[in-house]
Amino acid sequence: MATVGRGSGPSKRISRRALLRDAGAVTAAVAVARLTSTMSAASRVFAAPAATRELTFMNLSRGMARPLGVLATRYEGQRGVKVTVDTTGPIDYPAKLLASAQTNNMPDVFFLPPNAAYAPYLKAGWALPLKPELDKGWKDNFSRTSLDLIEWRPDNPFGVPPGIFQVPLELATLQMIYNPALFERAKVPANRVPFTMPQLIDTLKALKAAGIGGFTTSVEAIPILTQSFVSNWLTDKEIEATHAGKLPWASMAYKNALQQFVDMSEAGVIFNSPLNARWAEMEKSFYNVREVGVIFDGQWTVAVQRATAPDFTAYGSFRVPRAADAKHAQRSVGFPDRNLAVNAKGRNVEEALAFLKWMTDKEQADYLMDAVPMLPTNPASLLDTARIPAQFSAFVVEGPKAQKVSTVRSQRVDEAFTKGVQALLLKRTTTDQVLADVDKAQKS
Repeated sequence: MATVGRGSGPSKRISRRALLRDAGAVTAAVAVARLTSTMSAASRVFAAPAATRELTFMNLSRGMARPLGVLATRYEGQRGVKVTVDTTGPIDYPAKLLASAQTNNMPDVFFLPPNAAYAPYLKAGWALPLKPELDKGWKDNFSRTSLDLIEWRPDNPFGVPPGIFQVPLELATLQMIYNPALFERAKVPANRVPFTMPQLIDTLKALKAAGIGGFTTSVEAIPILTQSFVSNWLTDKEIEATHAGKLPWASMAYKNALQQFVDMSEAGVIFNSPLNARWAEMEKSFYNVREVGVIFDGQWTVAVQRATAPDFTAYGSFRVPRAADAKHAQRSVGFPDRNLAVNAKGRNVEEALAFLKWMTDKEQADYLMDAVPMLPTNPASLLDTARIPAQFSAFVVEGPKAQKVSTVRSQRVDEAFTKGVQALLLKRTTTDQVLADVDKAQKS
């Protein structure tokens, strides 16, 4: 599975933090793993109540609360089925979902990020296998890439049965976001975006010379940017094999990827030198204070701007630049986002499945694209290019070209990369030592 990103809307900065690195998710996942057999037994002891014409929906994203409320009202009007949306903050979501599983009181529909921390729910049988229904034609509501990335493969390192158990409402990538006004102040033409890493460094040097911050990203994004960089030297299959532990992290390709951080650091163009800012801090620097010219962020950042800096719309996006000595075309990291699952042990399985199908139809996808905003996985919605905000330009182009890597990095690998890159930027370690530590994390 692909590594997941952040939540949506005003709380997006927190929600992706919860999905990528929130300690609560990891703690809850460990508890779920220990209780997998207990939960399975509980579901056999308690008979499911009779089906109702009501559905419960546990939503982790505060930013989607209002749009989901509108869609719930629409669904009740069209189908006569009441949908109660329970919006739980991203910090509390892992613990609340775990408590629901332990008490055999899981919601009919729930967010289920496709990462290792939530794999125990799949192993315990809480999520309905969806591939049979997708193969009947429902798959037309999704891009092929999004379904490829959401599918758990046989012999995956987390022991999840093969299949598809979540459907994504969005396929997210991360690109470079820039402020054209700051480019012009630094005498850099706003329409001349860099295509190579040396060009990017030259642009960032010009920004710094004009008293403007050059580049930054969030601490949570360090492993994702590393995976973007390494695609210059590895194929998707080789990246997949590395994530699965079949190839070592300590390789020249990953050493080259880490060198991109070193080159920017030595050029003095990293605004937040150890890259220790969280999503919210990084985005505040860009949207509110406007003190930095380029950030690496996900397409959900457009919703962040609308919520926190609605008057600042004059920004753009460009793809992650290619390395000077690349062997392959640089490819973005893509991951299915806003993923929904059906409670396989609930009392309303068929009705919940019908609701998921309805949620992914073009009409609802169009609404979410406008209301959140987001880039839906339904291909039909993206045909109307006039509706797509200009800031999404690089994301629209690069989404279909995203890496086809379905095996996630482990949490410990992400932690080793994050700490290692930060130490590298502070000149407290070497690229070789960082990769040695990542290999140890993989084996642990």
